[in-house]
Amino acid sequence: MKRQGQYLRECSIVNKTLLHFPGIPDDLLQTLQQISASCGIFRLALVGGAVRDALLNHEHRDPFRVLPDLDLVVEGSATALAEALCRELASGRLTKCLVHEAYDTVELILDGVLIDLASARQETYAGPGHHPDVRYGSLEADLARRDFTVNAMALELPDGPLLDPYLGQAALERRQLAFLHPISVADDPTRVVRGARYAARLGFSLEPEALTQVQSTIAMWPWAWRPGQAPELAPPSLATRLRMELELLFEHEPWEMALGQLQDWGALQ
Repeated sequence: MKRQGQYLRECSIVNKTLLHFPGIPDDLLQTLQQISASCGIFRLALVGGAVRDALLNHEHRDPFRVLPDLDLVVEGSATALAEALCRELASGRLTKCLVHEAYDTVELILDGVLIDLASARQETYAGPGHHPDVRYGSLEADLARRDFTVNAMALELPDGPLLDPYLGQAALERRQLAFLHPISVADDPTRVVRGARYAARLGFSLEPEALTQVQSTIAMWPWAWRPGQAPELAPPSLATRLRMELELLFEHEPWEMALGQLQDWGALQ
């Protein structure tokens, strides 16, 4: 059995197969990789939900449920890559380029496809539910900051290995959601709502250790802030981010199933 931190698959033929998404032009990712190399960025990877869903489709014959948004991570400056794309591509192809300087992230619409482009980074949390302190990091460090093991996989472009340092493929096979570390929920409690969204959409369950973490963290909820106190004093996870996750749940997911998951986990409170 492979140990944590090892690559579980390095077959470029399989990886190229994974890069075919319905509704995504075949040359889109190739264009991004070529332009990133031309501006001195040599490590570009597809990460997150698109990798998860491609594996579910390729390995487990799950249907693609929605047209995937593409999350890409670069070792280097996402803003620099966005500037290169604006120089190199015709305006008809690149119809949106919105830079968020605080975290060096960019929202793109390229060939009609929504792309979130981010610089690889590391995160630490000053306290439960607070915004993270962010600094540049490696692709591996970027995977370490993610929510569930099934979302902590990366496919390096153009035909590099599939990186799976937290055994996300094994969790896909079990159809379970597992957190990356023991204080994942305390760092960002909105991961509980996100977990309910994924569980409802994908038909997954929480692994036993993840459920224990959810319930033990909720038992301390909501830390130093109480309902009725000034909203601006609440940690961001109990304010802005929680609202965003709930809006996503009700707008885009089978919300009755998601609420049922939250009830089963003891999280509706």
